[in-house]
Amino acid sequence: MNLQRFFIVLISLFGFNSCKNDLKVNAPYKEIPSVYAVLNPQEKVQIIRVNKVFLGEGDANKMAQISDSINYPAGEITVTLNRFLNGVQVDANPILKKRTIVFRDSMILASEGAFNRNQRVYVAYDDLHVDTAIINPSTGLNINQKWKVEGDYVLTIKNNRTGNIFTAKSTILDSVRLSGFPPFAPPFYPVPPGVYPATNTGAYLDYSSQTQDPKNAYTTRYSPNDGKIYNLAMRLHFFEDLGLQGKVNRYVDYVFGNQLLKDITPSPTGEKYLVNTFLGRDLFSNVGLSLSKLGLTDNLIGRKMYKIQFFVYTSTQDYDDYLKFSAPSFNISQNKPLYSNFDNKAALGLFTFRSRCSVVKDMAAAFVNEFAYNANTCKYKFMTFDNLVPGCK
Repeated sequence: MNLQRFFIVLISLFGFNSCKNDLKVNAPYKEIPSVYAVLNPQEKVQIIRVNKVFLGEGDANKMAQISDSINYPAGEITVTLNRFLNGVQVDANPILKKRTIVFRDSMILASEGAFNRNQRVYVAYDDLHVDTAIINPSTGLNINQKWKVEGDYVLTIKNNRTGNIFTAKSTILDSVRLSGFPPFAPPFYPVPPGVYPATNTGAYLDYSSQTQDPKNAYTTRYSPNDGKIYNLAMRLHFFEDLGLQGKVNRYVDYVFGNQLLKDITPSPTGEKYLVNTFLGRDLFSNVGLSLSKLGLTDNLIGRKMYKIQFFVYTSTQDYDDYLKFSAPSFNISQNKPLYSNFDNKAALGLFTFRSRCSVVKDMAAAFVNEFAYNANTCKYKFMTFDNLVPGCK
């Protein structure tokens, strides 16, 4: 008898819970676009992605492969950018005296992934600097001190069909400035012939040493700006000599980890720097690994390193927060809040700025030669400074 009562109570509980978990499948749909708008004032083209957060019946993975499920129709979205100084609206493009920047929509072919490759993006070709650059022909440096960016920008996304408006605000971020320390100091590539001897380490960089002693590590140093997160990357440029078919330019990257404001190192004179150190053997090991992923051919005369480029990327706190939200979760619970810095979180995603500083340096002869002899790179038929291909020995 008691057992029978237990079953009756258990069935009642299941029935009660099932009623409480009913889904309201007929709830009204609320438009919440997904936005990725990370603008770089040093780029000539600004690109913003705005996708629909789709709602429908069926397999979500299959729906994501349908272009109309994720893209707004042409002309349905208007994307604009306005600039403010001390709360007063000023020209968003100061050089052309353009008060509002209007993005035009365009279709691009994205990489294979979970979503349809046909992606609608919103593009603008406006310069955000307050003045034009003036280049010194002898040094290749911009000498115009007014070549900078400043102010707060408001991004507005309007759905012309529904009338819904989504806005976000971010302070523009200038690039880091060049310092007096190599490689962020002149002269830059290409070095004028006959002006600087190859022994000048400020003109011709040499990272060929294969020492394992961290005391002899190579160092880069630059001054921070108003950014919250920094990243240094080295790009090593080489060409492939294909004989009668000409030459093809290629590159591999050596990327350092992110650095934050806590990583700033003060100097004895009170100046502040962000410092990156590395060993030559680690650089060549990384380059060898990167080359192995390029699918390189042996059907050529040879390859030759000829210049090295340095990038310093600077990002805002919003960008840092976005990266943390987007990072994989290793907790038992996989439910993570969705990131938004839009007003009232009306849209998902990010609007912010990421700046870039870039310099290019020449390679010393010893540095070029090491790629031809080093065990990590010699099998790729690199040429010496004198255009010899010694191969691996």
